[in-house]
Amino acid sequence: MCRRSVLISVMLCLLWGFVFIPASPAAEVVDRIVAYVNDEIITQSELNEKASAFIAARKQNPYVREQDLDAEQARRQILENLVNERLAAREIARLKISVTTGETDAVLASIKEENNLTQEGLEAELRKEGRTVDDLRKRVREDLERSRLIDREVRSKTVITDAQVEAYYRSHPEEFQARERRRLQGIFLPFGPESTPEKQSQVSALAEQIHQRLGQDADFAVMAKRYSQGPGAETGGDLGFFSEGELDPVLETAIDKLKPGEISKVIATESGLHIIRVVEAQTVSDKPMEEVRESIRRRLFQQEINRKYEDWLKGLRDRSFVKIQL
Repeated sequence: MCRRSVLISVMLCLLWGFVFIPASPAAEVVDRIVAYVNDEIITQSELNEKASAFIAARKQNPYVREQDLDAEQARRQILENLVNERLAAREIARLKISVTTGETDAVLASIKEENNLTQEGLEAELRKEGRTVDDLRKRVREDLERSRLIDREVRSKTVITDAQVEAYYRSHPEEFQARERRRLQGIFLPFGPESTPEKQSQVSALAEQIHQRLGQDADFAVMAKRYSQGPGAETGGDLGFFSEGELDPVLETAIDKLKPGEISKVIATESGLHIIRVVEAQTVSDKPMEEVRESIRRRLFQQEINRKYEDWLKGLRDRSFVKIQL
């Protein structure tokens, strides 16, 4: 997290909410202050950077059902998160909570292993979001420090009883009833942020060529590795399992009647063109209480941790100086 002290030369300008360069006779506006947190500031550029990363991350999976997003509301929530991060960082420093390089490296290694990524593959995925490995390392370290803060202030005081677990099971039958899910492979060709009709025509022509070769028994995984610019490209376009309602509605409708092994037509969406193959279909049977007891307990435990942490943050915020002027 970028932490900036409020300099004496800046203090004269705080009433206007801007940071000026004092060295020049004709001072230039460099950045606007959007929040004060005790003796620190959060600037417009920091907020813009976080908002851009958030938007980039949302665009990384063009298959998942898109949720309505109010841009202004999202920016305000991101700013609130930045304020909370500053408050937590201050407590982490006060309590002398630290994380070693080895602990950070272990988390990075597990991220690569769980996602079947090489170091080069990880760097490529991060570049799609406008980030670097150093950015990820910094984020992992901050998350580990915050996790230890939560351990100290919240987690050690939280217990989930059997009665709570059983009540959740009874009140959420839809989560444990039989349902069908399908494993998918995908090839995604994006139009790009500055797409013109000519470029879209070129992308469409490529998509049709790929689809034609698939119809001639070309290996889908090989074609995905070669051409796809979407999630799972490095693993042959493997998208994992989707249940009803989880996939983008346009894509869900287009593959609704496909059987395992069958391939969709070229599907056009606002972000680009898709070709999807149904790998397999599974029917997940009803799950008895004893089978899901511990997974429910973990879920409820995490929800309670989140609630208590929010309460703890609110108390910390009440004891701090916080001023937002977005």
